[in-house]
Amino acid sequence: MDRPTVAASEPHDVRETILQESGRLFVARGYHGLAMRELAEAVGVSKAALYYHYRDKEDLFMAVLTSNLDRIEQVINEARKAPTTRLRIEQMVQAIFQRAPEQRAIIRLASQEMDQLSEAARAEFSRIYHEKFIGQIEAIIAEGIQSGELRPMNTSLATWLLLGMMYPFFYAAHAGEMTSFDETTDLMLAIFFDGAAGS
Repeated sequence: MDRPTVAASEPHDVRETILQESGRLFVARGYHGLAMRELAEAVGVSKAALYYHYRDKEDLFMAVLTSNLDRIEQVINEARKAPTTRLRIEQMVQAIFQRAPEQRAIIRLASQEMDQLSEAARAEFSRIYHEKFIGQIEAIIAEGIQSGELRPMNTSLATWLLLGMMYPFFYAAHAGEMTSFDETTDLMLAIFFDGAAGS
């Protein structure tokens, strides 16, 4: 498949193309499996141009993760406009699942590759991850408890249980196991909110 070259593009377009292509390649090859030279070739820029935009591979990897979290934060902010807790979580889950498999896989990539990064980078990612993703879900659940829609519970644990159900579908290879987005999210949310036991 041909990849776009960006030699004549504006700096913002170059950075966006680098982020998109490097995200795809990091998901496919892992942090150590990708060299900056290969990435420059895939994007269609020189190594010097790549290093002009990103200090090193860690800087680029962090930019990929942060850009992905920015988009997820936008999804959650939009979902929080829904009138009920259940609808907020439902819209958030559906929007995340409707992203391309390689975009969903970036969430998984972050947890898999954290040990490859410096302590400072790990601390910074943890802060951003909580601010833009985990903390936002915890807030939705806490609001549901406060409004009486949900029973009192540990909001952090509830958040991780919800994400635990979502996590297998962050693997691009498992995307085909979704018979449909609606069926997957309906069953997942029914189990999360109502349990699996019959009446």
